Amino acid sequence: MKRKDVETMLSAGLISPEQAAAITEHFHLNDGRGWRWLLICLCALAGGLIVAGIIMLISANWQDIPPIVKMGCSMALLLLFWLGWARQRERRPIVAEVLGFCGAGMWLGSIALYGQIFQLQNPFVEGFTLFFAGIVLLPFICRQRLLIWAVVICSFVQCVLLMVTNESPMCLPAIWPKLPWDEYLLGALPLLLGLWWGLAERWRVAGERWSGYSWLAPVLLIVGVSAAQSMMYIPGNFPEMNTVLWAELATMPVLLLCLKPRGTGWLPWCGLALVLSLCLPGVLGVSCLREMTQGFSINGCHYDALLPEWAGRLSGIVIYMLLALLMIYSGWRALRLSWINIGSLMMVYAAIALVADVLDSYTFSGLVLVVTGLLLLGLGWLLEKGRRHLVKSVKDAQSSTL
Repeated sequence: MKRKDVETMLSAGLISPEQAAAITEHFHLNDGRGWRWLLICLCALAGGLIVAGIIMLISANWQDIPPIVKMGCSMALLLLFWLGWARQRERRPIVAEVLGFCGAGMWLGSIALYGQIFQLQNPFVEGFTLFFAGIVLLPFICRQRLLIWAVVICSFVQCVLLMVTNESPMCLPAIWPKLPWDEYLLGALPLLLGLWWGLAERWRVAGERWSGYSWLAPVLLIVGVSAAQSMMYIPGNFPEMNTVLWAELATMPVLLLCLKPRGTGWLPWCGLALVLSLCLPGVLGVSCLREMTQGFSINGCHYDALLPEWAGRLSGIVIYMLLALLMIYSGWRALRLSWINIGSLMMVYAAIALVADVLDSYTFSGLVLVVTGLLLLGLGWLLEKGRRHLVKSVKDAQSSTL
């Protein structure tokens, strides 16, 4: 609810001035969320400039500073940032979050400084693991809306480093060198994305402390559907299905069902879980169809293609459109505009891919455009129906509250 909605109800005579003031106070509509986010961004920029300036000042006088003074200053700055966070967390929570973010940055700087002073030759993965271990629990111990995004990004980087590199004994290729860990990464990254997205959806209804982390959900969902669209449309060499990949694919729907948030029905949540769970199998299926359009060889004998070339090009677009319709339907049933909007974005992606594709003839082009137009008409009807249903539900909820 926005303050403008309260003013509209007040001018229509639906509520009294006392009720309007009580509603405004209860939902904190006078706080100015836009101004708060602007202040957060400005403070974050200021904190980043301060840290960068400190690093540049130290670099300019690097040779003249004794090693013990370098480490002492680094640890002192780290401690000062977190002492500032402790003093400001109640009175100025936005400033406290920026100080905590700068403290995490100084932790990274202290690790790099320690390695430079003592000329350590440790692999990058070990230093990054130490940094990640130092910040991963901070957003769960204290409110850190800026740092949670750094933790999410670092978790993906950490997963890639541990499964692809072979520079350290802690890496999986060094522990089990016979397993193709780079192929298993194709299923591990979507699982990690699904875990963070499911947690963000639960945080949306988990109380004031965690609601600030819910903004991760739409960002991660957009990243996921964009990556799926790119892999479906752009040909790539993907690994063959094996037991580990099948296990990773089967884990995704189970994980999302376990993370269902309160207040969301099982039917729309299962629909959305199905969309996310079918993205990777859809990518692998499209890859197999494209191989079937290029012909194949068995025991030295070459066989012609089983499918025409246009079938491989169109398969990814059709699968992606079906997933978009399922997401829109799930958002309509759950009354979640963000899901409907992201489903509409998927339809736009599919339309762009369709227009960018090279069609062979006017006959095939006309057929595809007619089918696409019918699908868009159905989508428009579904969106309008969902909008009316959502508006009616909001009005009914307001009437029952009054």
